[in-house]
Amino acid sequence: MSRPIPDLRHISKLDGPESDRPKDKSYFDVTLEKISRNRPSRNLVLGTATGWLAGAGAVKVGKIAAFGLGGGILLLHFACEWGYIHVNWERVKEAGRQTQDLVDAVFWFVRKNSCYSVGFVGGFFFGIASA
Repeated sequence: MSRPIPDLRHISKLDGPESDRPKDKSYFDVTLEKISRNRPSRNLVLGTATGWLAGAGAVKVGKIAAFGLGGGILLLHFACEWGYIHVNWERVKEAGRQTQDLVDAVFWFVRKNSCYSVGFVGGFFFGIASA
């Protein structure tokens, strides 16, 4: 037998509470899992190609980005010292915790996919040298 058609006016209540739903994986997690399932030779080639693109991009954008980031940090520091802005250190700590979670995920990926990681590092240096 088929199930009856639900009342669509209360559709949000049909799924149950939020805590019962499985959390969707982020695009980042799905991509890492797909790369993990590849053969080592394919991971080496893929890592080299992405590393080369990242290295060439870093050279092209690096000087401008470093100047902007360094200048921005100095301006923020002076503005804080002179009382123009106030830093909410609790939010900074929370952002640091989230960043640590991302770093842990990257280290897990590097340990699990050594062929991709070695290819990426080699390709990154190729990209720096070629640009």
